Amino acid sequence: MGPDGELRRAEPIGLQFDGLHQFEYRVLRLIQRLPGFLPVSMGVHYSLLPKVITPALALLVWLVSLPRGASLITLVCVGDIVNTAVKWSVQRPRPRWYSADGGDLVRACGAWEVDLSFPSAHTQFFSGLAFCASALYHWPLWPALCFGVVIGLTRNFLSMHWPSDTIAGLAVGAALSVLWGKIDPITVLLNAASPILSLSVATAFTAGLLCLLLAVRQAVAPIGKAQRASWFANAVASLPSDERESKLANPASTFRPRNIESKIPMLVTVWCTLAITGLYPLALPAAALEPQGSLMRRLLQTVVGLAGLGSVGALKKSVGTKASWSDRDKGVWKALTYVAICAWTFLLSQRTFAGLGILGWLPA
Repeated sequence: MGPDGELRRAEPIGLQFDGLHQFEYRVLRLIQRLPGFLPVSMGVHYSLLPKVITPALALLVWLVSLPRGASLITLVCVGDIVNTAVKWSVQRPRPRWYSADGGDLVRACGAWEVDLSFPSAHTQFFSGLAFCASALYHWPLWPALCFGVVIGLTRNFLSMHWPSDTIAGLAVGAALSVLWGKIDPITVLLNAASPILSLSVATAFTAGLLCLLLAVRQAVAPIGKAQRASWFANAVASLPSDERESKLANPASTFRPRNIESKIPMLVTVWCTLAITGLYPLALPAAALEPQGSLMRRLLQTVVGLAGLGSVGALKKSVGTKASWSDRDKGVWKALTYVAICAWTFLLSQRTFAGLGILGWLPA
């Protein structure tokens, strides 16, 4: 029996609640009394799926602003790396993992997570977007704070996170995003108009993020397989019977160990967005003004962009189905597909749209 099978054979085992967890457990019960919060919470939960969030973030580039969209996308990828590094350092179990006797915290909604709890990635992601946009556009910060609080409550409502997880996610997202927005590296590199500088900054910064993950993994021993198996058993046992069977039957629901390969999309995106900025003076001189023209023109550019993004997404999906490929080969091709996604989103889609305009097929 493989590792996944061993995880699934484990018996539930209750972990001893300390004072903090006892208090947070009571707070979660209070939060779950909020009326009408389930649809909102489920919407937030599923919004970070790659097939949802990738085109959604690309819309910022095609409809709002190329440099601003690139800055926001880079920020959330950097934030994901930082979030993962903290998760690997703390290695805190989620509320459902803590004890099989947690049925009053769990709703029959299908929400499920396979990575660690502290801090909340959803809260950090959404609050980070809001705070970074506020810094970039010089908006007041209090709406971003309120937005982040609501996102955090949705994660508590579904028992995906302890309250301190969401508070930490909000704090990290706010601090990192305001700093990023104030510095605005994309605009700095755009103004420098130097391909060599952009390539150097992209390579050094991405290497630094990778070193952060490697250092944390080296410094902090991972949670053992037996402990992960107990957490999984607790989480499954806390579910209603129909959901319990679906999780046991789905290999993707097994809690995953620390895996740097899973961070390839984020690392590649950070590198590409920073590196491509240096090409704009040659390949896209109007990058600082993109997107240009009327709303109709921007909508047409978005249609062209989404069509190409769908084609690249199909290529990405085909890579994952190559059963004969080694994990190393899949990792390399996965990285290349994300290079293609970034190149299309931040450069080639704009050039393609301009070319169609020159041919008279679309507004020039």
